[in-house]
Amino acid sequence: MSSDFKADIDALAKHYGELVNRHGDAAEGAQYADRETQERRMEVLCEIGVTKDSKVLDFGCGTGQMLSVLKRLYDFEGEYVGYDISPEAIEFARETHPDGRFEVRDVLQDPSDEQFDFVLLSGVFNNAMSDNRGFFEAVSRALMAQARVGYSFNMLSRFVDYFDDGLYYEDPMAAFQFCKEQLSSRVTLRHDYSVRPGGLPFEFTIYVHASDLDPRKLNG
Repeated sequence: MSSDFKADIDALAKHYGELVNRHGDAAEGAQYADRETQERRMEVLCEIGVTKDSKVLDFGCGTGQMLSVLKRLYDFEGEYVGYDISPEAIEFARETHPDGRFEVRDVLQDPSDEQFDFVLLSGVFNNAMSDNRGFFEAVSRALMAQARVGYSFNMLSRFVDYFDDGLYYEDPMAAFQFCKEQLSSRVTLRHDYSVRPGGLPFEFTIYVHASDLDPRKLNG
């Protein structure tokens, strides 16, 4: 990423590369507890409005499990592109999902002007960094610029009873306010779901819908 985040990103790339080398395409290779919770998060992201014909960018794609979820949910026949910081994950994704397009890409230092219907992001903002809020905001601005219809992401919520020192927990209203004031006038905050049946909601998802209205003028 940019020089401000380089040390953090290099550490994360190494971390996720080691996970992929150890676990391969399993959920643990992307730092999820199991496939069930990994895919539940992805399903909620897709509820922003993804259809079988959408062009989708999966940011932080890991080994490409989102493409499997899209096919299961929608009989997906659209265009799928995955970005990740881990070369090991991208190499594995290309072998596992030959019908997807995968890139090792730094969206802050090497942005793309390619447009997508939907940009989906799962788990990217969860690891503790030197400046989590700055990273979240910078990446979100870059990705929203690539979204024709919408940008969907999840974060761990501060409304929990346990905090892991290695993870980052965001105030859902702070994330909503940033999106509403800086990204779009049309924003939805979801804090109503659990990744396990009967479990408590410990994370949230935000849908940012593209709009012709400038949110900065509306909130200035």
